[in-house]
Amino acid sequence: MPTSSPPLEKRALRGRQEPRLLRIPPTRVASKGDEALDLAYLAGIRSDPWQETEIDAIFSVDAFGRWVCTEYGKLVARQNGKGNVILPFELAHLFLWPKPDGEPKTIVHTAHEVKTSNEAFRKLKRVITASPVLMGELLGGERGIKDNNNERGIELANGNRLLFLARSRNSGIGFSVDVLVVDEAQQTPMAAMDALLPTMSAMDNTQVLFTGTVPDELNDAEYWEGVRDRGRSGSDPRTGWSEHTPPGSEDPDLAPKIDILDETNWEYANPGLGHRAGLNRETIEDEISRLDPAAVRRLRFSVWPNRRVEEAPKLSELELKVWKRHADPAAAVAGDGVVLSLALGRGGGFATIGKAVRYDSDRIAVEHHKTDRGTLWVAGDLKKLKAELGNALVVLDPKNAAAVLSALDKAKIKYLPMSMDEIAAAHSMFIEHVNAGLVPHRDQAEVTKSLEFATTRPIGRAGETWEQSDPTKPITMAQAVTWALWGVLKSEASPPRKPAEVRGYA
Repeated sequence: MPTSSPPLEKRALRGRQEPRLLRIPPTRVASKGDEALDLAYLAGIRSDPWQETEIDAIFSVDAFGRWVCTEYGKLVARQNGKGNVILPFELAHLFLWPKPDGEPKTIVHTAHEVKTSNEAFRKLKRVITASPVLMGELLGGERGIKDNNNERGIELANGNRLLFLARSRNSGIGFSVDVLVVDEAQQTPMAAMDALLPTMSAMDNTQVLFTGTVPDELNDAEYWEGVRDRGRSGSDPRTGWSEHTPPGSEDPDLAPKIDILDETNWEYANPGLGHRAGLNRETIEDEISRLDPAAVRRLRFSVWPNRRVEEAPKLSELELKVWKRHADPAAAVAGDGVVLSLALGRGGGFATIGKAVRYDSDRIAVEHHKTDRGTLWVAGDLKKLKAELGNALVVLDPKNAAAVLSALDKAKIKYLPMSMDEIAAAHSMFIEHVNAGLVPHRDQAEVTKSLEFATTRPIGRAGETWEQSDPTKPITMAQAVTWALWGVLKSEASPPRKPAEVRGYA
């Protein structure tokens, strides 16, 4: 058994089409990539050299002919053509390499959203139906193509099948899977992977292909981040990893210094630049001039630094152990006296509504109600909630919520604006109550993570408030439950306000 990987087959890569980081486990002795590429060519798929290099890497085999990469992750920016990596991968597993025991093979393609999964199916369907050779392998010809609301997939006469699903906590239940594709891997909740991976546990010589981009604040990317860490570090002997990124992208100190105006970095991060329709110099120039620089780094340059090894697990005075210990499924926030809170993400890209209510004489229960992209939904949801909860009080930071204040006014929604001193007081009160065990809450993982990754920043001489420790980890859940708890205490300590004291309308 070799101790290091033999080189991948040299291909005529143009510009900087080589992946800057490429790791294949050292047990590789050969590849079946050319077989997959020959089939793709027969099906009319023309791959760029970088895509051929990926296929060669993914289909690496060891001395026993088994897959070296039982898990393979590909990080590349959008519009570069990752679909022409997924397509040859799926066609090869569907039409080539029968299982040694003669049993049919099941391949499952998953995406975060139904529409994305359906689009991938339609693309594969077009490729197969355009090839008389491939159509001849289907079960009953066109009857082997399942395209309805209950099932989308391809079935061959030999029993092999390729199914297309949207990921959920129930995906894959009821059948065993030999090969799994996880597209849009940046949105891969642990619950979905907990449902999918056990479907492969009884199968032999399996493969999982992850393709995705750098996650944003609202993506549930814990599993994808784990694939990245295993791939970059080489800590897992069966994980392969490839990324097209500028030098220094993985380094927390160097990543913020990457020059997005340097055209060399454009090439490092975009192997399809100049070779794919829709991805050219003008595309990148427009994105740089029109989008937030942080979004450009994430979406176009795939800058995704590793976590700092020295990162302190405790970023605030809040005792997370106490918070977790007081999780209580009965602590739902409902009934009279509920206070609603609103917190917006930076730039108004998303919003969070929180709730709190007096639970008993000592305790106040808090809850995350909803987080969603954009802000157009906020006024409507708050108005509906206020009506359901008996005209509940709404509290917010007017500077944080500036983007929606006019919408709230237009909807005639009353709200109590918090001053800087009140925001700092809310922070102190929340930490004091949590650490004293006086904040029961339903076990909402997103709130716990928000509190775990939230650090603090000073507000002038008034005190402190929550601040992001990681730009990909939102703190709006932490802000929302903090401000809602303050709202309960404020409403109890203050006499009923006159209409002029509460911003909004009767």
